[in-house]
Amino acid sequence: MKPLPVIVLVVSLTLSGCSLGRVANLEKENKKLKDEISKAKAADYDRQVKCGHDAAAWFKEHWNGDKDTILLDYRNHYYKAQNKCIILVEYHFHLDGADWSNVMAPYDVYENVKLGHFSSRHKISKPKYDASETVDDCEVYGTKCETIEEFNNLVRPYLTD
Repeated sequence: MKPLPVIVLVVSLTLSGCSLGRVANLEKENKKLKDEISKAKAADYDRQVKCGHDAAAWFKEHWNGDKDTILLDYRNHYYKAQNKCIILVEYHFHLDGADWSNVMAPYDVYENVKLGHFSSRHKISKPKYDASETVDDCEVYGTKCETIEEFNNLVRPYLTD
């Protein structure tokens, strides 16, 4: 009756050996997946950095202020879902006296394509200092809008993914 414990011992050692081999394979696969994820993150970071440099060069080439400029700035984002570098230019400038205009436009930097446009005029009345805004144009990717809030909501997906 002593052979039964020996058989149980041999079977358990064999099964545990199989489990150890499976664990080792799973650990190798896990390491491989982690390495692939790390490489993908590095590639995304490289694309974001490249987009930042390319957007700065594009902005410098296509926009410049003059004596009437109040604000001329941009922000950019690498839009991973469409593999695009998007830049949003914002330009405020004096019209007449205290009146001023706001122009905002998103562009695809690599295609040099305008994706939308927002423009408004602001009138400042003295001596009460009343302010009024008139939206002249508002559209993003063919979708019309009425306010700067609507414009920002339409542009947001391209600048935040």
